Parts: sequence; structure tokens; C-alpha cells
Amino acid sequence: MSKARIKLFTLVLIFISNNSYSGSLDFMPSDDSFDYKFDLPENTYHKYCKNVYSQNGEDGILEQILKELEINNGTFCEFGASNGITSSNTYNLIKNHNFSGMAIELDQSLYQKCVETYKNFPNVQVFHGGVFYNDLNNDLNSWLKKGNLPYDLDVLSIDIDYDDYFVWKNLTEFSPKIVIIETNPYRDPVFEELPGKPSSEYNIDLLKQWHPARIAAGCSFISAITLGLNKGYIPVSYTGNITFVRKDLVTKLHEFPYTISDNPYDYITLYTHLCLWGDKWKTNTGLILNIAIRDYYLKFNKKFIDLDWLKLRMNQILNNAM
Repeated sequence: MSKARIKLFTLVLIFISNNSYSGSLDFMPSDDSFDYKFDLPENTYHKYCKNVYSQNGEDGILEQILKELEINNGTFCEFGASNGITSSNTYNLIKNHNFSGMAIELDQSLYQKCVETYKNFPNVQVFHGGVFYNDLNNDLNSWLKKGNLPYDLDVLSIDIDYDDYFVWKNLTEFSPKIVIIETNPYRDPVFEELPGKPSSEYNIDLLKQWHPARIAAGCSFISAITLGLNKGYIPVSYTGNITFVRKDLVTKLHEFPYTISDNPYDYITLYTHLCLWGDKWKTNTGLILNIAIRDYYLKFNKKFIDLDWLKLRMNQILNNAM
């Protein structure tokens, strides 16, 4: 076992062996990654994960879903597009699958790089600006009209690190086939939280002790699932981003096993603590804490932070991982 993994395991053991609890953690979860030793989840498209340009395997998931939906030479919109390549969910589709569409980036320097990236792709429009949910001239409806995209464009990728939830919620004039939306990766999959609106559901909010700046920095997993269901979409995979497919198309998918449900909590097993970083599967103790919170809900059907139970469940997970 590596020194880094011994250190992580020791931190968890300290947490487990300490018997004094006053609503606080006895260790701080960490972003430090270590190798993921579990079997991959089944029927969630993770076996197709690969990164050509994406961050957490989305390129492979998209390729497989598009294949199953029989979509070729499709259309897309991605914002914030960054430089057009780094962590892009659509550059692989543009370069290798002849997609056309639009990229939007607010940062001037990144916009210029994005223009350079797409200069040899005449079917890609690059726009400088921000997508705002509370500005009718710059909301997503307005931007998609500027790009002359079809009502049912094939792929919409939303990644602006904060107001993703509200931007998608206010999209009313288009109905993309596939939507990829970023959630707050520091939040567990059980408790509801919206951008800028901290959750009031927690009896103990562990993120206040671990990483308070990440509270309400984007929506939680379950809030995004609820939004997607309300808009007529079904979640099919989770990689830090949730991939949704429009409900009328789900029967064409080969991989998705769930009974279609209007209850967002029927989908929380999609949440996982694995990440494909580069070409290696990784995890960290922060994600494992979130999985323990999820497992408590699945066992007791209750939204509650039980430190005694969580410490034991984390130990079980880490023992299996190692």
C-alpha cells in the first residue's frame, strides 16, 4: 500500500476510533485521489467511459448514447466552452463525428483561444458572451436562436460552475435530445440544494467544516435530477456531470435498466464515487463520505447525518477499496 493511501486510511481510522461526537468531523475529507478498486457500476454507461478531450469519461458515454439513438452528424451547443478543447464534452464530436453547432465563452482570453481552436471547423460558431438565466437578451433561449440551432438539437452541454441549474430551468423554447449538466461535486446525492441557496435540510452540514466555500456553489445531484424529471428527461449516467436523455427517446437505449419514475430518489444509485481521470479510475475520501450518506438514505429511507453510522460505512468502503 502506498504511503498516500496509508495516510488516507489512517485518517479514516482516527475518525472511526474517536468516540466523542458533537456534530463535527474527526478528520477532514480530502480531494487527494487514490486508485479505485471496485467493480464499475453496471447499466450506467461507465464501461464506455473514455476521455478524448472530456474530463471524466463523458466522451465515451456520449459516443455510445448517440450510437444507440442512431444520431450521426448531429448538432450541439456547449457553454462555457473554455478554450474549446480542455475538458470539452463536444470537441470530440466536432473533430471526429462531424457535429456542427455553437460554443459560447465569457472570458475574453479563453474566447480567443476557442476561436483559434475552431477556425478549421466552418460548421462551428464561436460566440463571446455569458449565458444568464435572468437576462432575456442573453438567456439560453436567446443564444440558441442566435446560433440558428434546431428546436431538438442533439447535445446541450452546460458547464458554467454555478448557475447551471437556473439556466437549464429557464430553457423553454428548445428541447435537446441529450443534456449534460454539471452539479456541485462536493455535495452528497441526498440533500437538496440550489445555487446560492444553502440547504436547510441538514441536521449536521459536514461541508461547513470540510469546504465551506463549496456550499451552494452549484446545485446538488438530487436537485438536478428533480429538475431533469420535471423537464421531461431521464438521468442515465453520472460522472460529476449528469447525462440526461429526453424521456421519449429512452426506450431506444440499450444500457439503461431503471423503471421510469417521477421520484428523483429512485435514481440516486446512479451517484458514484469513481472518476475516470485521464485513463485511470480514481476516488477520494470526500466522494466516499458522500456515498456513505447515500447508503444511509437507501438503508433507512431518511435524510439524516448519523456520524456513528457514516464512520462505519466509510470504513467498510475503504476496506473494500483497498
